Amino acid sequence: MAHHTLTASELTFAVVDPDWRARWIAGERPSTRSFAPAGTPRAMSLRFHKEAETLVAWLTAPASLGRAAAIDTVDGLLDHLWATSLQALTDRLFAQDRGEEAQIFTARMRAFCTRLIALRQRTKDFENWQDVFVAAEQDLARIPVPVGDGVVEIRARVDAIRIHPERRLEVVDYKLSQGARQRADLVQLAIYAHLLPIWRPGCDFCGTLEYYLPEFSDVQVSRDDLADIFAGLVAPVLQEMFLQPRPATPAAAAAPEHAAPDRGALAQKVVAAFRGFNLGVEVSGVVEGPQLVRLRLTPAPGVKVSSLANRAEDLQIPLSLAVPPLIKAGKGFVILDLPRPEPKACLLKDALAGPLGGALTSTVAFPIGMGVEGDPVVADFADPNTCHALVAGSTGSGKSEWLKAMVASLLLRSAPDHVQVALIDPKILTFAGVEGSPYLWRPVATTLADAMAILRDAVAEMDARYRVLARGGFVNLGERLAAGHTDLPFLVLIFDEFADLILAGRDEKKEFESLVARIAGKGRAAGIHLVLATQRPDRAVVTGLVKANLPLKVCLKVANAVNAQIVLDEPGAESLFGKGDLLCDFGKGLVRAQGLFIPQPEFLAAVGIGGRGGGRG
Repeated sequence: MAHHTLTASELTFAVVDPDWRARWIAGERPSTRSFAPAGTPRAMSLRFHKEAETLVAWLTAPASLGRAAAIDTVDGLLDHLWATSLQALTDRLFAQDRGEEAQIFTARMRAFCTRLIALRQRTKDFENWQDVFVAAEQDLARIPVPVGDGVVEIRARVDAIRIHPERRLEVVDYKLSQGARQRADLVQLAIYAHLLPIWRPGCDFCGTLEYYLPEFSDVQVSRDDLADIFAGLVAPVLQEMFLQPRPATPAAAAAPEHAAPDRGALAQKVVAAFRGFNLGVEVSGVVEGPQLVRLRLTPAPGVKVSSLANRAEDLQIPLSLAVPPLIKAGKGFVILDLPRPEPKACLLKDALAGPLGGALTSTVAFPIGMGVEGDPVVADFADPNTCHALVAGSTGSGKSEWLKAMVASLLLRSAPDHVQVALIDPKILTFAGVEGSPYLWRPVATTLADAMAILRDAVAEMDARYRVLARGGFVNLGERLAAGHTDLPFLVLIFDEFADLILAGRDEKKEFESLVARIAGKGRAAGIHLVLATQRPDRAVVTGLVKANLPLKVCLKVANAVNAQIVLDEPGAESLFGKGDLLCDFGKGLVRAQGLFIPQPEFLAAVGIGGRGGGRG
């Protein structure tokens, strides 16, 4: 099956501009940039989108949720913007004799704040801004769109996903110009609306174009109209572009699908780079993982590991690296991890068909990922060293995909009367579409109240199970299951984001920590296990009490070394590559692995929605 890649912007240009499309089909890569007429004040589109993203992020962040919810006027929002960024920006523009641009940009931001207050007012039972926004500047990476017998992978970045008053989801595109481009705007919105249900099946998206010219206007488009635009305008262009052979450039024709790095050349480059800092090393081995190339270094006499590690940032220049590499001591060598030129995906389905399938020996064993050398890295909720987990990772790290693969790996191997899950999904999208699954212990929780209710119910369930175990003379649930009593399934509670519960207030934090401590202390014997995940692992969220009660630590890429230290007790996770690259702490030192990926349709099938009826018996 043929695979092609395209951005949403490229596809939009191909639909609205036949000449652009013809050049693309001929093998060119035409630009998607457009230019305003000479003498027109700059629209500052990138800065507008950045300011909008930053403001929405602050409004919806757990740490500022209460303060942000108290703002109910346009001037209140503008005061926050003025204090954080707008004052400095306008001062700089006036100093550059760009006063007209400063005035227009300020008017656009006022219009945006006015729109936000209108959204707040239209939201029934508004408690905070998470009742309005689901996501801002959401990346959609490589969404597979079938075209004929092949697949076109489309990349896009959506300005906002909001909750519509009728409880649907609304995809929003911000625009700073209108006029003749409105047809292109509608096409791009239709592309987003087509991609999002593939990204999150089961979600229903309408669309809105919001224009800030600087005065505000909007165009609301129904789901059916968006589908008609895609079917009538976009789908025929995709067929024209990809159902006929394209001329291949010589370089493209010669490139292999996954170019393997030249080990010898890479080793020489690394040795030369360290030599430039008067540090002698030899490369004693090279191992290729799915996302990385691991070099085993032998330092010259007198060269310390810390001396090598301290040069991580300096290596970015001679080795052409986007981020500092991970350098740490191994057993008899020093580890240097570099990004693989062409990363390989690790699919859960393929892994289960290989060595991973045999490594999952218990009902509640699950994969952490695939190790650098291709070996499965496995944990088991039945093991006291991995019975509860803390998972951390910033946006784009692959945290949510890791959680889905973990859930799917449990459910694919068991029937609903053996394993049940409770899913807490404040952002709505991670576990979208699973309602009605026979594996759900409780309905998916999206509010703080529902999440706390699940924790309280789990503690009550745990106490009741202890009474059942005591009456039967069993030490734990596994022993009872082995004796043939299958009326009590294992129960796994998965929180995709627990920061909201910690930061909601002093009383809520105290109760949350108390319930977590009770489940962590007694849950394993009762077959009840916790997985708490967060994208902001700072000390206010990952408190000492929470961390101490979750023995397994899984850390995907985080923002900085402090976050990595909080989760793993040492830095390193800030240097990970994202997209499932992780470090795991079993209590015996860190292990690096690549998290597994399961496409959304396969995930829904795993949980018993639309294609599968509930695991093995």
